Amino acid sequence: MIRRTPKVGIVAAAAAAILGIAAPEAPASASPTPLASTYDSSVTDDGWKLELRGSELVVNPMSNIANSFASREGWISARVGALITPAPGRTPTQPVNVGVLEQFLAVGCQIDVSDGATFGFGSSFGPNANVTISGVPGVTVGGSAAVSPSISAKIVPGLVTEISLGKKELVMNRASIRAKRVRVGVDGCAGPTTVRLIFRFSVSTSTADDTVNIHSARTWL
Repeated sequence: MIRRTPKVGIVAAAAAAILGIAAPEAPASASPTPLASTYDSSVTDDGWKLELRGSELVVNPMSNIANSFASREGWISARVGALITPAPGRTPTQPVNVGVLEQFLAVGCQIDVSDGATFGFGSSFGPNANVTISGVPGVTVGGSAAVSPSISAKIVPGLVTEISLGKKELVMNRASIRAKRVRVGVDGCAGPTTVRLIFRFSVSTSTADDTVNIHSARTWL
């Protein structure tokens, strides 16, 4: 009996070689990558101190279940906390009207192969490279969250796409968002796929608007 190698496998291997992309290998065990905690603070013009801290940051790449050279898979965990207090030695002159805490995942794709043209696949991957996030809460308004099963977005090679992992409006003077073992899948992207966690705290009073941003180190999915 003659065993024939699937044509797609040959084309994929050749394409990967042309672009200098290593053939995918399923690691014996995927090791989580812990990232350093990050913190920043700011004092508003009207006397409030804003504090923002990202912690429990972990990115864990996994072997792609489809064993595709153009797909990446893994999970991420993160916690972000925000706090508003009077600045030391000052009495705030205006009350806080709105405070919003947000958590994002930034995803970067090096080479888009989603249309399949470069590799002779036809249009099997769909029109664009795609990232899917599963297991995160939907947009939160006033402390009530709607849980959504997944978030999907198109990504452009060479550009960075930000995807929301949670948004919470402050009711008290503090709030937090924790996302634990959120699945991330990227399809139609060859070459390195990088991720970075981004945290944002925005506060508004009658006289001032302030935003604090912090982020994790970049790592590979």
